[in-house]
Amino acid sequence: MNIKSASIYPLAACLLAVPLPVAAAQVSAAAQAELPVMPVTATSVSAKEAAVPDTASQTVSASAESHASAAPASSAMKIQTSSAESAKSSSQVSHSQDNIEVQVEYLDARFFENRDVNLYNLHVYRQYKTLGALSLHYGLTLERAVGSTTEDDIYRDAEAVGFGPSYMMRWTRHVSGKLDASLDGTGSILAYNHAHPGNGRAYGFLWRIGPRLTYHYTDRDAVSLAYIFHHSSNGFKSHNPGYNGVGFSLGFTHNF
Repeated sequence: MNIKSASIYPLAACLLAVPLPVAAAQVSAAAQAELPVMPVTATSVSAKEAAVPDTASQTVSASAESHASAAPASSAMKIQTSSAESAKSSSQVSHSQDNIEVQVEYLDARFFENRDVNLYNLHVYRQYKTLGALSLHYGLTLERAVGSTTEDDIYRDAEAVGFGPSYMMRWTRHVSGKLDASLDGTGSILAYNHAHPGNGRAYGFLWRIGPRLTYHYTDRDAVSLAYIFHHSSNGFKSHNPGYNGVGFSLGFTHNF
Protein backbone atom coordinates (compact mmCIF):
# COMPACT_ATOMS: atom_id res chain seq x y z
CA MET A 1 0.00 0.00 0.00
CA ASN A 2 2.76 2.32 0.78
CA ILE A 3 4.50 1.56 -2.45
CA LYS A 4 1.34 2.14 -4.48
CA SER A 5 0.50 5.39 -2.73
CA ALA A 6 4.03 6.58 -3.17
CA SER A 7 3.84 5.95 -6.87
CA ILE A 8 0.43 7.65 -7.18
CA TYR A 9 1.58 10.96 -5.69
CA PRO A 10 4.31 11.62 -8.22
CA LEU A 11 1.93 10.69 -10.97
CA ALA A 12 -0.65 13.14 -9.68
CA ALA A 13 2.00 15.79 -9.40
CA CYS A 14 3.01 15.19 -12.95
CA LEU A 15 -0.59 15.37 -14.13
CA LEU A 16 -1.08 18.65 -12.25
CA ALA A 17 2.19 20.05 -13.54
CA VAL A 18 1.37 19.40 -17.15
CA PRO A 19 -1.16 22.28 -17.64
CA LEU A 20 1.06 24.88 -15.89
CA PRO A 21 3.50 25.43 -18.76
CA VAL A 22 0.60 25.56 -21.15
CA ALA A 23 -1.16 28.15 -19.03
CA ALA A 24 2.09 30.05 -18.63
CA ALA A 25 2.62 29.92 -22.37
CA GLN A 26 -0.91 31.17 -22.95
CA VAL A 27 -0.44 34.01 -20.46
CA SER A 28 2.89 34.98 -21.99
CA ALA A 29 1.35 34.83 -25.48
CA ALA A 30 -1.53 37.04 -24.38
CA ALA A 31 0.90 39.47 -22.74
CA GLN A 32 3.02 39.52 -25.87
CA ALA A 33 -0.11 40.10 -27.92
CA GLU A 34 -1.21 43.00 -25.69
CA LEU A 35 2.22 44.64 -25.40
CA PRO A 36 2.29 46.12 -28.91
CA VAL A 37 -1.30 47.35 -28.53
CA MET A 38 -0.61 49.54 -25.49
CA PRO A 39 2.30 51.53 -26.96
CA VAL A 40 0.30 52.15 -30.11
CA THR A 41 -2.55 53.59 -28.09
CA ALA A 42 -0.20 55.73 -26.00
CA THR A 43 1.59 56.88 -29.12
CA SER A 44 -1.66 57.87 -30.80
CA VAL A 45 -2.82 59.72 -27.68
CA SER A 46 0.51 61.49 -27.38
CA ALA A 47 0.34 62.34 -31.07
CA LYS A 48 -3.12 63.85 -30.59
CA GLU A 49 -1.90 65.74 -27.54
CA ALA A 50 1.11 66.93 -29.48
CA ALA A 51 -1.17 68.09 -32.27
CA VAL A 52 -3.13 70.33 -29.90
CA PRO A 53 -0.07 72.41 -28.87
CA ASP A 54 0.86 72.72 -32.53
CA THR A 55 -2.54 74.24 -33.24
CA ALA A 56 -2.26 76.52 -30.22
CA SER A 57 1.25 77.50 -31.20
CA GLN A 58 0.04 78.23 -34.73
CA THR A 59 -2.76 80.39 -33.28
CA VAL A 60 -0.33 82.22 -30.99
CA SER A 61 2.15 82.72 -33.80
CA ALA A 62 -0.64 83.96 -36.09
CA SER A 63 -1.85 86.42 -33.46
CA ALA A 64 1.74 87.50 -32.82
CA GLU A 65 2.23 88.06 -36.55
CA SER A 66 -1.03 90.03 -36.70
CA HIS A 67 0.07 92.16 -33.73
CA ALA A 68 3.50 92.58 -35.28
CA SER A 69 1.94 93.66 -38.57
CA ALA A 70 -0.52 95.91 -36.74
CA ALA A 71 2.24 97.55 -34.69
CA PRO A 72 4.05 99.04 -37.71
CA ALA A 73 0.71 100.16 -39.13
CA SER A 74 -0.25 101.90 -35.88
CA SER A 75 3.21 103.42 -35.57
CA ALA A 76 2.99 104.58 -39.17
CA MET A 77 -0.39 106.15 -38.43
CA LYS A 78 1.09 107.87 -35.37
CA ILE A 79 4.01 109.13 -37.45
CA GLN A 80 1.63 110.42 -40.13
CA THR A 81 -0.53 112.09 -37.47
CA SER A 82 2.46 113.72 -35.79
CA SER A 83 3.83 114.85 -39.14
CA ALA A 84 0.42 116.30 -40.05
CA GLU A 85 0.24 118.08 -36.69
CA SER A 86 3.77 119.41 -37.09
CA ALA A 87 2.93 120.57 -40.61
CA LYS A 88 -0.19 122.26 -39.28
CA SER A 89 1.71 123.94 -36.45
CA SER A 90 4.46 125.05 -38.86
CA SER A 91 1.83 126.45 -41.20
CA GLN A 92 0.26 128.33 -38.29
CA VAL A 93 3.65 129.74 -37.38
CA SER A 94 4.27 130.85 -40.94
CA HIS A 95 0.82 132.46 -41.00
CA SER A 96 1.53 134.39 -37.82
CA GLN A 97 4.86 135.60 -39.23
CA ASP A 98 3.54 136.79 -42.60
CA ASN A 99 0.51 139.05 -42.74
CA ILE A 100 -0.92 142.22 -44.20
CA GLU A 101 -2.49 144.85 -41.94
CA VAL A 102 -4.54 147.85 -43.00
CA GLN A 103 -5.12 150.70 -40.53
CA VAL A 104 -7.46 153.66 -40.94
CA GLU A 105 -7.45 156.42 -38.37
CA TYR A 106 -8.53 159.88 -37.40
CA LEU A 107 -6.17 162.03 -35.31
CA ASP A 108 -7.52 165.20 -33.76
CA ALA A 109 -5.26 168.20 -33.13
CA ARG A 110 -4.27 168.73 -29.49
CA PHE A 111 -1.80 170.60 -27.27
CA PHE A 112 -1.31 173.61 -29.64
CA GLU A 113 -3.97 176.30 -29.75
CA ASN A 114 -2.64 177.92 -32.92
CA ARG A 115 -2.01 174.66 -34.84
CA ASP A 116 -5.36 173.09 -35.54
CA VAL A 117 -4.41 170.30 -37.97
CA ASN A 118 -6.43 167.09 -38.11
CA LEU A 119 -5.28 163.95 -39.93
CA TYR A 120 -7.09 161.19 -41.82
CA ASN A 121 -4.54 158.43 -42.40
CA LEU A 122 -4.35 155.11 -44.19
CA HIS A 123 -1.51 152.71 -43.35
CA VAL A 124 -0.68 149.38 -44.97
CA TYR A 125 1.89 147.16 -43.24
CA ARG A 126 3.41 143.78 -43.86
CA GLN A 127 4.95 141.81 -41.00
CA TYR A 128 8.28 140.30 -42.02
CA LYS A 129 9.99 139.26 -38.79
CA THR A 130 9.35 138.35 -35.15
CA LEU A 131 11.77 138.52 -32.24
CA GLY A 132 9.91 136.86 -29.40
CA ALA A 133 7.03 139.16 -28.49
CA LEU A 134 8.35 141.90 -30.80
CA SER A 135 7.21 141.99 -34.44
CA LEU A 136 8.63 144.17 -37.23
CA HIS A 137 6.55 145.62 -40.07
CA TYR A 138 7.19 147.77 -43.12
CA GLY A 139 4.64 149.54 -45.26
CA LEU A 140 3.22 152.75 -46.68
CA THR A 141 1.30 155.73 -45.31
CA LEU A 142 -1.21 157.95 -47.09
CA GLU A 143 -2.11 161.09 -45.16
CA ARG A 144 -4.86 163.66 -45.68
CA ALA A 145 -4.35 166.74 -43.51
CA VAL A 146 -7.05 169.36 -42.97
CA GLY A 147 -7.11 172.49 -40.82
CA SER A 148 -5.04 175.63 -40.40
CA THR A 149 -2.41 177.39 -38.31
CA THR A 150 -2.38 180.90 -36.87
CA GLU A 151 1.30 181.38 -36.18
CA ASP A 152 2.16 185.06 -35.52
CA ASP A 153 -1.51 185.85 -35.84
CA ILE A 154 -1.35 184.89 -39.49
CA TYR A 155 -3.91 182.41 -40.81
CA ARG A 156 -2.36 179.71 -43.00
CA ASP A 157 -4.11 176.83 -44.65
CA ALA A 158 -2.83 173.41 -43.53
CA GLU A 159 -4.60 171.17 -46.03
CA ALA A 160 -2.25 168.74 -47.80
CA VAL A 161 -1.77 165.19 -49.01
CA GLY A 162 1.28 163.22 -47.98
CA PHE A 163 2.59 159.82 -49.04
CA GLY A 164 5.64 157.77 -48.12
CA PRO A 165 7.21 154.68 -46.54
CA SER A 166 6.48 153.65 -42.97
CA TYR A 167 7.92 151.32 -40.38
CA MET A 168 6.23 149.78 -37.33
CA MET A 169 7.47 147.93 -34.25
CA ARG A 170 4.90 146.09 -32.15
CA TRP A 171 5.19 144.41 -28.78
CA THR A 172 2.35 141.90 -28.29
CA ARG A 173 1.04 140.05 -25.27
CA HIS A 174 -1.73 137.42 -25.35
CA VAL A 175 -4.62 138.39 -23.06
CA SER A 176 -7.11 135.51 -23.27
CA GLY A 177 -8.89 133.41 -25.86
CA LYS A 178 -8.75 135.27 -29.17
CA LEU A 179 -7.70 138.62 -27.70
CA ASP A 180 -4.21 140.15 -27.83
CA ALA A 181 -2.88 143.43 -26.46
CA SER A 182 -0.01 145.30 -28.06
CA LEU A 183 1.94 148.54 -27.99
CA ASP A 184 2.61 150.04 -31.43
CA GLY A 185 5.34 152.50 -32.37
CA THR A 186 5.53 153.76 -35.97
CA GLY A 187 7.45 156.26 -38.04
CA SER A 188 6.64 157.52 -41.55
CA ILE A 189 8.56 159.75 -43.95
CA LEU A 190 6.05 161.73 -46.03
CA ALA A 191 6.32 163.88 -49.13
CA TYR A 192 3.51 166.46 -49.43
CA ASN A 193 1.96 168.05 -52.46
CA HIS A 194 3.11 171.46 -51.11
CA ALA A 195 4.63 173.02 -47.99
CA HIS A 196 2.82 171.61 -44.98
CA PRO A 197 1.62 173.11 -42.81
CA GLY A 198 1.75 176.74 -43.84
CA ASN A 199 5.25 178.17 -43.45
CA GLY A 200 6.52 174.57 -43.29
CA ARG A 201 8.23 172.30 -45.84
CA ALA A 202 7.04 169.87 -48.51
CA TYR A 203 8.12 166.87 -46.49
CA GLY A 204 7.90 165.75 -42.88
CA PHE A 205 7.82 162.92 -40.37
CA LEU A 206 4.82 161.31 -38.73
CA TRP A 207 5.47 159.58 -35.40
CA ARG A 208 2.78 157.50 -33.70
CA ILE A 209 2.60 155.45 -30.51
CA GLY A 210 -0.24 153.83 -28.58
CA PRO A 211 -1.87 150.67 -27.19
CA ARG A 212 -3.92 148.33 -29.39
CA LEU A 213 -6.38 145.50 -28.74
CA THR A 214 -6.65 142.81 -31.43
CA TYR A 215 -9.46 140.26 -31.74
CA HIS A 216 -8.80 137.19 -33.94
CA TYR A 217 -12.26 136.28 -35.21
CA THR A 218 -10.91 133.57 -37.56
CA ASP A 219 -7.65 131.66 -37.85
CA ARG A 220 -6.46 134.07 -40.53
CA ASP A 221 -8.28 137.35 -39.89
CA ALA A 222 -8.33 139.86 -37.04
CA VAL A 223 -9.72 143.27 -36.23
CA SER A 224 -8.06 145.76 -33.88
CA LEU A 225 -8.64 149.10 -32.20
CA ALA A 226 -5.93 151.46 -30.95
CA TYR A 227 -5.68 154.78 -29.17
CA ILE A 228 -2.88 156.75 -30.82
CA PHE A 229 -0.78 159.78 -29.93
CA HIS A 230 1.04 161.40 -32.87
CA HIS A 231 3.62 164.08 -33.55
CA SER A 232 4.23 165.62 -36.98
CA SER A 233 7.23 167.78 -37.92
CA ASN A 234 9.98 168.05 -40.49
CA GLY A 235 12.89 167.87 -38.09
CA PHE A 236 14.36 171.32 -38.76
CA LYS A 237 14.71 174.24 -36.37
CA SER A 238 13.24 176.72 -38.85
CA HIS A 239 10.09 176.48 -40.92
CA ASN A 240 8.97 173.60 -38.77
CA PRO A 241 5.51 174.29 -37.34
CA GLY A 242 5.10 170.83 -35.82
CA TYR A 243 1.79 169.72 -34.35
CA ASN A 244 0.44 166.94 -32.16
CA GLY A 245 -2.80 165.03 -31.86
CA VAL A 246 -4.60 161.98 -30.52
CA GLY A 247 -7.22 159.67 -31.98
CA PHE A 248 -8.41 156.17 -32.78
CA SER A 249 -7.03 153.68 -35.25
CA LEU A 250 -9.05 150.77 -36.66
CA GLY A 251 -7.07 147.85 -38.06
CA PHE A 252 -7.78 144.79 -40.21
CA THR A 253 -5.23 141.98 -40.43
CA HIS A 254 -5.09 139.00 -42.80
CA ASN A 255 -2.57 136.17 -42.25
CA PHE A 256 -1.18 134.21 -45.20
